[in-house]
Amino acid sequence: MLNLTPEFSKSLDQAAYLVSHSEHVVMLAGAGLSVESGIPPFRGPGGLWANGKGQTNLSYREFLRNPGEWWETRFRNEDKPGDPTYELKIAVDQASPNPGHHAIVEMEQHGFLQCVVTQNVDNLHRVAGNQNILEIHGNRSFLRCIKCGNRLPRDDYHFDILPPRCTQCDGIIKMDTVMFGEPIPEDVLMACRQQVETCDLMLLVGTSGTVNPAARFPIIAKELGASLIEINPDETPLTSWCDIILNGSSGELLPLLLKRLLNIGLIERGN
Repeated sequence: MLNLTPEFSKSLDQAAYLVSHSEHVVMLAGAGLSVESGIPPFRGPGGLWANGKGQTNLSYREFLRNPGEWWETRFRNEDKPGDPTYELKIAVDQASPNPGHHAIVEMEQHGFLQCVVTQNVDNLHRVAGNQNILEIHGNRSFLRCIKCGNRLPRDDYHFDILPPRCTQCDGIIKMDTVMFGEPIPEDVLMACRQQVETCDLMLLVGTSGTVNPAARFPIIAKELGASLIEINPDETPLTSWCDIILNGSSGELLPLLLKRLLNIGLIERGN
């Protein structure tokens, strides 16, 4: 439970003022946001890869070596209790947006937030209702052709043959999520860079600050003159770069920040 001391409340007020008086606000969202929806992180205590489980079926090199075999293994692992692929699928299928996600949507709707750059692949931003999203690590609810880049919902595709083939160019289809050793799609990376270089404020929400290139985005923004606000229960490698640090869960802090933003709007309209 969050302890709203006078000092912490002052930091929240300062954060709200900074957000409301910025021209272009970008959010970098990480796994900490989705943890509150019941989706475990990959790394760290309680993570899917903790206790020696390790990652399975996530190498792009292995996918390219034999795409058909990769897909067979994927479907087999998704039906194997105890496998990290199975556990993630069950967690994501059962998850729903938490109060943090809903606050982000309202921030966007009221014009306080211009773009969300998310490292999460769970589709919860879309389910919650965000419109301007850049999914730098892809989205596990979609598929992507490795030849033409065409993306389509996984639920709309019938896996009649393996490996699946693109209906537009007959290229091989993979999960949209970015695999180890796979380049981030250039169009997504360029769009992220444009947002980073444009923003005058970046909100860091639930990101560990350890996975590149996303971990570099706040530093680049800061070097270009942007302010940084971090919302995270723990200190991260990015904490020392931040102007305002709010330690706590995003599911509690984002609704509080939104409430203050709306109050500022009411006061300014009243004046």
